[in-house]
Amino acid sequence: MVPTPALVRFAASLLLGLQLAAQAPPPPVDPALPDHLKELKSLVADPKMADDFRAIGLVQKLTKEPQKLHPKDREKLAKGLGEVFRTGKLRPEGKDHLYRETADALGKLAADGGKELAKVLADPRFKEGIPLRVCLIQALGRTEDDKQVDWLLDQTTRSPHDEIRAAAGEALGNFTSLDRRPRQEVVKQILREWGSLHSRSTALRFSDPGGPIDPDPENASRTLRAVQGPWTGTLGKLTGVSHSSFEDWQRWLNKNPNWVPPPAPKKP
Repeated sequence: MVPTPALVRFAASLLLGLQLAAQAPPPPVDPALPDHLKELKSLVADPKMADDFRAIGLVQKLTKEPQKLHPKDREKLAKGLGEVFRTGKLRPEGKDHLYRETADALGKLAADGGKELAKVLADPRFKEGIPLRVCLIQALGRTEDDKQVDWLLDQTTRSPHDEIRAAAGEALGNFTSLDRRPRQEVVKQILREWGSLHSRSTALRFSDPGGPIDPDPENASRTLRAVQGPWTGTLGKLTGVSHSSFEDWQRWLNKNPNWVPPPAPKKP
């Protein structure tokens, strides 16, 4: 018996209904969240920064169980946490605990957190503090927001700061659910830059015995020492392959130009 169009539509509707029924309903909206965010903004706005530790406690409380947030609440919370970086006095290095804890909290909020962290990293107020930027970049990686991959890859391969290159490269190791082609591109770009640094670091340091010393080989060596560990870890996570030297990675890629990424690990 050939199924009629009406029967096919009925079967499709029934299957869709069963799928929807099997999905757990989203958590309820928290009616207290707007008041909590108003309280947070008030604490952060204190001109003497005396309430920062109370604000930290509230941030930790609000993001203790992010999986239990309604999607709309997660978006509101991410925006509220993003406001922490734009409210009140700029906390100087050594007194930026509030910013670091808030960055960590945003790292738990997936793409909503990634969007806000990207805004902070683009904010001129936070362009100079390298230690804080490292913290922000690490949190950005934990969001697994694939819209941030290109920016992280650019920082990995082009930042003038070794600490940033190491942090961004390490952050890319979180993207183990990335599709095949973009994941292959990340690995390709990291290895290309590693190869460039390797070549520069092993170049002859004296082109002219009587001339000035070329600092580039030493600079490349310094960068390599900073990034090799984090980059190696990320390459292993993205490829499922373990190598420690550039030569081994290059040999592997040459033999496996169309390598297939391993399956993404299951979420707890």
